[in-house]
Amino acid sequence: GDPRLVTMAATAGRLGQLSRELQERFTSPSLDRKSLCQLVTKFQVDVANGRAVREGWGSSSYALSKLALIAYTRMVAGEEGALMRVNACCPGNCNTELTGHTGPRPPDAGARCALKLAM
Repeated sequence: GDPRLVTMAATAGRLGQLSRELQERFTSPSLDRKSLCQLVTKFQVDVANGRAVREGWGSSSYALSKLALIAYTRMVAGEEGALMRVNACCPGNCNTELTGHTGPRPPDAGARCALKLAM
């Protein structure tokens, strides 16, 4: 079959968690792997130095990791073009350890979105 890449994103990875300047950098058509790594490293340094919010970052490492994953997925999709189907999906709020078992959806329902894109 055709090659496919499916990443598990989340609504937590929304751009609205960032300043306008950082949003533009994450969505820039010229974003490449090196630039994305530099952005993530800057986030880590800013968090370690207690200046993340002042520098325009959100307050959640999880959310930033999902935003970076979405940016990476978009980058790969652009690079691969028609050679590979590349998608990100959000499983929704599932009843797992990550949600403290408070999610209303069973884990298998969340997994179905990725499975459908991978098949």
